Amino acid sequence: MLHAKSTALEVVQTLNADLTGKTVLITGGTAGIGLETARALASIHAHVIITGRDMIKGKKAIDDIQQSTKNQQIELMELHLDSLESVRLFAEEYIKRNYSLNILICNAGVFPGTLKLTTDGFEHNFGINHLAHFLLVQLLLPVLKQSQPSRIVVVSSLANRRGGIDFDDLNWEKRPYEKWLAYAQSKVANILFAKQASQLYADQGIKVYSLHPGTIFTDIQKDLTQEDWDRLGWIDKETGKPIERIKTTEQGASTSVWAALAPELENQSGAYCENCAISPGVVDPSTPITYGLAAHSVDMEFAKRLWKLSENLVEKFLTK
Repeated sequence: MLHAKSTALEVVQTLNADLTGKTVLITGGTAGIGLETARALASIHAHVIITGRDMIKGKKAIDDIQQSTKNQQIELMELHLDSLESVRLFAEEYIKRNYSLNILICNAGVFPGTLKLTTDGFEHNFGINHLAHFLLVQLLLPVLKQSQPSRIVVVSSLANRRGGIDFDDLNWEKRPYEKWLAYAQSKVANILFAKQASQLYADQGIKVYSLHPGTIFTDIQKDLTQEDWDRLGWIDKETGKPIERIKTTEQGASTSVWAALAPELENQSGAYCENCAISPGVVDPSTPITYGLAAHSVDMEFAKRLWKLSENLVEKFLTK
């Protein structure tokens, strides 16, 4: 029985999965849960392509996965998600290589400590965590359709409960920047994107899911201050050790792998997953529960509005 502390490798073993002949694309697969997601799927014979900004770091990740899984079908492709032009060029190269695409895992993410803008002028959280992945899916949609049945897995976060999307100030031009709310906005966008994509694509053989991977220590938290860490309370002050619910990266990758493979999700497109299961659903954001969704994260009117807005924002990169 899979549970909150199951590892990604335990998921593939429990599901007795085999991805021979299938292609998986994982954004941000050079470290953290992306790396462990890639390792688990490579262990069941998938052709795995990971993206990264740092090719030296990426090459080390490729070597690591190949050595641990004995699977040589692991590739690295350069992708800078802070540039929509880079996303467009990446998709062109992917299509040129004539690869199939059975599983796309939108894993890469950022959590900057201060206001930063992408090359295209979007606030980093929204631009990278949501908008770049939105464009990537639009550009690779023909490949996903040709490869059906296929799945899109979007890594979101429990942070969706912290706050919703401010459609009138996406880039924090009218308000003082608040990093927690900026991150939350992007994670809500991830869920709404998955919900609306499911509405549009599920009957075309493309199933879409979003998920909370759990609480994990990764490079994404590098900008947090000591005050932030104290506020989070992830370290037991008496023992100096992580609290019980903290997961390892191998455990944090498990729900991504489960969402990519689980047969029971086949008729549950649009689901939000946690701990290798479908989430219990909407909970009151004011309660100290470490799971669940906020109501604004499942509002389909918001989902449709975000979709239309995202289409408009990336329009010029769709037509070149």
